[in-house]
Amino acid sequence: MAKLSGLIGSGKVGKADQKVVDAMPDAPAAAALDSSNEASTPEALDSSTHATVAKTKAALDSSTAKTAVTEMAVSCIRPSPYQVRAVADTDYIETLMASVAQSGVISPIVVRALDSSIHEVIAGHHRLEACRRLGHSSVPVVVRKMTDAQAACALTSDNFVRKELSDYERYKHAKLLKDHEFCKTNSEIGQVLGVSRQLVGFLFGFDDFPAGAKAILEVNPKILGATQANELRDIAREEPDVFTEAIALLAEEKLRQNQIRQWVESKFRSASVRMQRRQEIKIQKPGLRSPIKLTYTDREAKIQAEGLDVEKLKKLIEDNLDSLITQ
Repeated sequence: MAKLSGLIGSGKVGKADQKVVDAMPDAPAAAALDSSNEASTPEALDSSTHATVAKTKAALDSSTAKTAVTEMAVSCIRPSPYQVRAVADTDYIETLMASVAQSGVISPIVVRALDSSIHEVIAGHHRLEACRRLGHSSVPVVVRKMTDAQAACALTSDNFVRKELSDYERYKHAKLLKDHEFCKTNSEIGQVLGVSRQLVGFLFGFDDFPAGAKAILEVNPKILGATQANELRDIAREEPDVFTEAIALLAEEKLRQNQIRQWVESKFRSASVRMQRRQEIKIQKPGLRSPIKLTYTDREAKIQAEGLDVEKLKKLIEDNLDSLITQ
């Protein structure tokens, strides 16, 4: 410690960044999961999800100091599979390293046991990486008992409170919660993320983006917001290659968000002609959970429906293909 004090006094190691210190409390998730959050919808979660959220809040709440802080070997801790954000913010990690070098790890890393020797990070991926880079062999941890669902929800909430995330990063969290069936509805996802159900719906606009566009957003996650993604999902589906070109231009600051649709449409015919080409038909019959929507252009046709027998539909098309093909 005397050596470290000398380094601090000489200016070779800076003082702790108070913003980083403030960002390191052990229990931010409770506020983010609070169902009274103004950004959340008032709709109640079903009993199973409500129980998961409640347990998660308690598990990360710093006031629930029932589990002692212990030292654990860095080699025994692995990243969470539910961490959708790359731990690659070099500036942030370097700031954390300076703080840890001066003051130590102020807030323990939260982990859960996978077996007797391996633990998984719930909160503190960046702190763990800072300690690794500093050459620490062990770190202070708090071990929590959590299910997969609780761990995913807690990690998501911790990310939202500690770092300002882009809408694309929010989308990745929302998709993870949905794909793993940790949350069943947009309302439930909104409760975990601390945002409205409507915003969750807009976030899933990124779902329709082609792989190339998503690859660009992985590197430049802040260039496009959820509202714009939702408004552009139709052209992202219909013209994936040209849309990806537009996203690349957006990343290079050669195109603005509000210019994307016009730019894509200009690559073909005028917007008015394009709208004439695109047709949409809705078919509603008793017994259907929702209308069947048929969208078609001179290049493709798509059917959106719930409750249809896919095999029968396939056979029906095959049997009538000759009469369906236009010359």
